Amino acid sequence: GKSTISNVLAEAAEGPSEVYRPTFAARILECEVETQSRAQRTTVELWDVSGDNKFSKTWPAVKKDAVGVVLVYNPENQSHEAEVDEWFAKFPRTMGMSPNQVLVIQAPRRADGARRTPMPAKISAAGVNQLAAVQSDDLVRVRQIFSSFLETVRQSVLDKQRQEEEDVMKGG
Repeated sequence: GKSTISNVLAEAAEGPSEVYRPTFAARILECEVETQSRAQRTTVELWDVSGDNKFSKTWPAVKKDAVGVVLVYNPENQSHEAEVDEWFAKFPRTMGMSPNQVLVIQAPRRADGARRTPMPAKISAAGVNQLAAVQSDDLVRVRQIFSSFLETVRQSVLDKQRQEEEDVMKGG
């Protein structure tokens, strides 16, 4: 799930753990990612957020300077689609993120489960189209998907900054 993918990206683990340990509130991990359009590596903070609503008091800190959100769910579990829709409403939607700043990862537990199923309807209706189905032990693919997403987020942030500068110039 989320923690396994975070661990893989931060090189904190080689693959999935045999033991499930729910995340307590949030964990902050760092990773270096080489994006496709830049020859340099970018340091990224990954905030692995607990799926438990009892930690909602930590969410403002998580949201504060976030520029992208990765939503992870298991499409084999029918309740997870509704949960990922809720997380979309609580995070990227309330943060005013563009659809390009959201990546949805389907992470089935079964080894034969990495088949892409349709994007959850509410997220798709919001214009999000970055969807990937991965097995958490496919380290190379997880890193490639994240690198591509990071480049998209970087471009979205630059576009937003450029628009804000143009707006200031028009107003001043």
